[in-house]
Amino acid sequence: MEAKLPRSMCLVGEAEEGRKVLIEEYVVSFLQEMMKQTKGPHIIVFFGDGYEKKGVRHYLIRGAASHKTSGEGLKKMDEFYFRTIGRQYFPSLKGIGWYYMEEGEKDILEVLRHMCEQDLRDIKGYYLFFEKNEGMEDYLLHRRRMEQNGLDVIDGSGGKKTPGKKPVVHTRGKKLNPARPAPMAAVQVLNMVSLCILIICCIIAVTTLNQYDKMKQLEETVTYLESSMEEQKNLPEE
Repeated sequence: MEAKLPRSMCLVGEAEEGRKVLIEEYVVSFLQEMMKQTKGPHIIVFFGDGYEKKGVRHYLIRGAASHKTSGEGLKKMDEFYFRTIGRQYFPSLKGIGWYYMEEGEKDILEVLRHMCEQDLRDIKGYYLFFEKNEGMEDYLLHRRRMEQNGLDVIDGSGGKKTPGKKPVVHTRGKKLNPARPAPMAAVQVLNMVSLCILIICCIIAVTTLNQYDKMKQLEETVTYLESSMEEQKNLPEE
């Protein structure tokens, strides 16, 4: 299926005849951050599309997602995870390849050369392009929300996060306003209730203090009447 080429793009590396690999800037930034943060092996799956025009093959990579793995191949649970991510964040794209990333990698060209399901082993360069990419934005925000809720942002499995590890979030000047986690909201409600109870107690105390004199007078009056009644009992009858 033919698609329009992005208007804003630049070449990284060397140009090739008969082939063009184009990667959206969000994906490149995501890969660079994954190379810095990766602890242990991960699988990176790429989402995009491609077509051939006038003898030139075009590969457009518009999305990527990561998943912690214990093996060098895709397993059923891995495939299920990436299909779910694809339907949620990249519904108009398809999975075009995947890569087994180990700790310490630093070269995006090497990632492309060893991408499974695509023959790019001799690639010399790629085109970095810029366009609105809501799918990657939403996926990166999803990772950030998981980090804020104490979940593993790498594999999405609900495990504990790695201490000191921060999620990858690129905003391009866009102000983020993620929802506050539920536990913090509960604490705020409890604080408000405690404050209300304290205010009520203060009001009762002030009211009681203001009525103290009257209560004292009433107590003295009652005491006087009781004494008078007692005296009446002891008087001799006429």
